[in-house]
Amino acid sequence: MTAFIASLNPIVLRTSSVMSTGELAAWAQLGKNSIPRLIEGFGIRELSGSAKNHRYSVHDVMRQILGVTVRHAEDLEPLLYPLQKSTWVAAYTGLSVSAINAAICEKRLTLPAPIELTHTDHRQAAARGRRWVPAQIDAYLRNEPIPFIPTITTGPAPKTASQPISRNVFAAICSDNAKVSRQCHL
Repeated sequence: MTAFIASLNPIVLRTSSVMSTGELAAWAQLGKNSIPRLIEGFGIRELSGSAKNHRYSVHDVMRQILGVTVRHAEDLEPLLYPLQKSTWVAAYTGLSVSAINAAICEKRLTLPAPIELTHTDHRQAAARGRRWVPAQIDAYLRNEPIPFIPTITTGPAPKTASQPISRNVFAAICSDNAKVSRQCHL
């Protein structure tokens, strides 16, 4: 990792496989009061906790929000760096925040796609809820393979009311491209 990423502090979990509400808020760079909407929107299961300090499985959080299944502790370490807002991405890449947001809206972003943490509909942009995985931005700028790409299923899996809709923009783009590619080859 570069010095810019090294200047970020990873979230230090009190328990290696459990995130508290405060730890989840710090990792997602959201206020603690926004965590219930995040948990509900992504379908993350609560393990335990009181009204003020719920606990969630780190692996469930990574799978539901990032679309990544972490198998080893060393794979989890770079994911514990807080998700970053567009201002950090702009400072790190040299692009302006408005240029990044415009590229997303116009579907011409060349950077790794952000994760949409806030619920929006087709008429509104989710600029305030966009977060990036620092390791992905760093790898992109060093022209290395992008780590932690969400797993995409090859067969169509219909969404049901019990299945949350993914708001990982990168996963949605890849899924759409895979569908178009299959249709073109049929």
